[in-house]
Amino acid sequence: MPASRTPFQLPLEPDVIIDPRYRTHNKLVYSQIRSGHATFKAGLSAPVHRWFRLTPSFGPDLVREMLLTLECGTDDVVLDPFAGAGTTMIECQLSGISSVGFEINPFLQFVGQACLRWNIDPAKLEATFKDIQQCYLDLDSQVTFSTLDRFNLRIPTIHTPLRWWREDVLTRLLVLKRSIDSMTTSQPERDFFRLALAAVLVPDLTNVTLGRLQLHFIDRTNHHINVWETYSEHCQKMIGDVKSLRAQELQPTSNVLLVNSTDVGDMQLDRQPNCVITSPPYPNRYSYVWNTRPHLYLLDFVSEAKQSSAIDLLAIGGTWGTATSALLKPILQPEHQIVSEVVGPVISQIRAHDNLMANYALKYFNMLTKQILEMDRLLAKNARIAYVVGCSRLRGVYIETDVLLARIIEGLNLKYDVKAVQRIRRRNSGKDLHESIVYAWKRPSSSQ
Repeated sequence: MPASRTPFQLPLEPDVIIDPRYRTHNKLVYSQIRSGHATFKAGLSAPVHRWFRLTPSFGPDLVREMLLTLECGTDDVVLDPFAGAGTTMIECQLSGISSVGFEINPFLQFVGQACLRWNIDPAKLEATFKDIQQCYLDLDSQVTFSTLDRFNLRIPTIHTPLRWWREDVLTRLLVLKRSIDSMTTSQPERDFFRLALAAVLVPDLTNVTLGRLQLHFIDRTNHHINVWETYSEHCQKMIGDVKSLRAQELQPTSNVLLVNSTDVGDMQLDRQPNCVITSPPYPNRYSYVWNTRPHLYLLDFVSEAKQSSAIDLLAIGGTWGTATSALLKPILQPEHQIVSEVVGPVISQIRAHDNLMANYALKYFNMLTKQILEMDRLLAKNARIAYVVGCSRLRGVYIETDVLLARIIEGLNLKYDVKAVQRIRRRNSGKDLHESIVYAWKRPSSSQ
């Protein structure tokens, strides 16, 4: 670990409470962690982490705590199969630890990968930024919403684009995107400046606010919105971070791949991971595809609704479009015996009230179980894993995700021992809805 960084210690106040299902194990512990340490909020002012805000994600402080608990060092390789905006990989790279992330959402995979490129010459970035600015100002003086076609500037094919953006704001966003693409000469450089655009898109430059489970439209007719000033301010922060990181001579050692973590096929990694730090979606009907639609469409990752709904269909916890309609009528069945044993009783309770929600919850645990099985084929025999998960309620039925996941991990006969289910904070959405870390270690070879 670089000399300028010290191990982070969280202010834990353990108070052991034994859950009935874990009475013989004594593994469920309550260790309160302040929200600012556990969530995305800790990354809002941290170098690189602040390049893109993904609200439903854990924070860098929590990643550091898990690295310490799993005893991950520079000889280890960390895997995050639900990479999101790349928090795990960024923190590993800052600590000199190699890592790899999997992400199914092409926009978030782009974010994670772009956030890991720190070896770009900051002087070149500053020069290119000035070129982008001049190009933007020249085009902005010529282009109006009614003349977009004349300049071959394409309106995003998202449904009702003018609900998402005011005409003047959308025009300037398209001019800015054209300026970035015209003035950058390499892919890493182009990705850097496109990432800056993505970072300020929501909520600053879009007619939405960040709700608890999804974006909500708001009327911004009379709001003062300056596209260039907002973009410029964020670019300067990012360039400043690159200067600082280059001075520390930190070398890129991490990567984010566009991979469906529930179906890795015959994938082979350059180095075998032996630590896992991740946070899968929670069973709370939050859709990462739904909430990244403005980015997916404006930055050309998708061009029609069926593409984005197809991603959500494959994603754990996906709830948009086809992902929901496919669950309306059938009665889903557990795809593994351990899912039937552990989750079956909860699903039956939900199904008594709502077949759709019962199917949604069962699909969630079916896919999470499949992901663990797929991942295990890639891991070293001495693997240690940490999953950050959240408990939820569906139709009034409590889904104790952390305990259910722990029982699945041990019941899959993959030789994992769950060391602890550490409930770190109460979620804002309910007094008994905890957020937890499930820790598990592979048993040593001698005891297998």
